[in-house]
Amino acid sequence: MGRSLLILILVMFVLNAQKSCGQYEFFRLVTFWGPSFCRMYQCWREPPVPKFTLHGLWPDNYTRHLYNCGGTRYVPLRSQRSIDARDDYWYDYFLLYPPSARGNWRTEQRFWAKEWRNHGTCSETVFNQQNYFNLAKTLMFMYDLKSILFNPINQIPWPWPRVSDVQSAIFRVTRVRTELRCHYYKNGNMLVEIALCYDVTGNQVINCSRPGTVFCGKRSSRIYVPKNFK
Repeated sequence: MGRSLLILILVMFVLNAQKSCGQYEFFRLVTFWGPSFCRMYQCWREPPVPKFTLHGLWPDNYTRHLYNCGGTRYVPLRSQRSIDARDDYWYDYFLLYPPSARGNWRTEQRFWAKEWRNHGTCSETVFNQQNYFNLAKTLMFMYDLKSILFNPINQIPWPWPRVSDVQSAIFRVTRVRTELRCHYYKNGNMLVEIALCYDVTGNQVINCSRPGTVFCGKRSSRIYVPKNFK
C-alpha cells in the first residue's frame, strides 16, 4: 500500500470518527405518548395523567446516527424539588416509586443518566450538561402536543386516525414536518412517540427528515392512538 493511499485512509477515518462523535447537525426531541407506552411495556408505577413525556433530546446528523459520543459523566440532581420538577415531564415509567433525593441516584436517575450518556454527550461541544438539560426542558414545553392533537375544534377521528390526520394537526401549529414513531400492537400500528426537530442551537423548529414516520405506514394508513391508560 502506497504512503499517499495510507494517509488518505487515515484522514477519511478521522473525519468519519469526528462526524459520528459530536459533529451533530440538528436536534430531535422525542416524546412518549404515555397511554401507548404503557400498552407496549409494563409500567411499574402509577402513571401520570395521560400526556406526552420526554424520551430524550437527541443530537444527530443526516447521514449517520450519533450515539454515546463520550464526554463528562452524568451529574445527578440533589434537590428533591429539582428531581420532582424533572420527573413531571421526563418520566421514568420503569421505576417502582417516584425518584427521591435520599435514594441511590444510579437507580433513581438512571433514565436521565442514560440519556445524557447515549445522546447528550454528542452535543457537549456546544452545550454543557446543565445547558443541555435546560434546553431539553425548554423544548419540551415549546409545544403542547396533547392540546394540539385533542383539539375539540379540529377533531381527529380517534382512536384510529390516519397518519396524515396526526401530521396535519401538528403542522397547523408548528408549520414543520414531525416524525411519528409507531409499534405493532394487536391488529395494527400504534403511535408511541412523536419527535420534533430543531436546529443546532435549539432555537428554531425545523422539518424532520423524510418520510417523517417510523413503522407507521403511509400517510393514508390508520394508526391506533389510545386516549387513556386503560
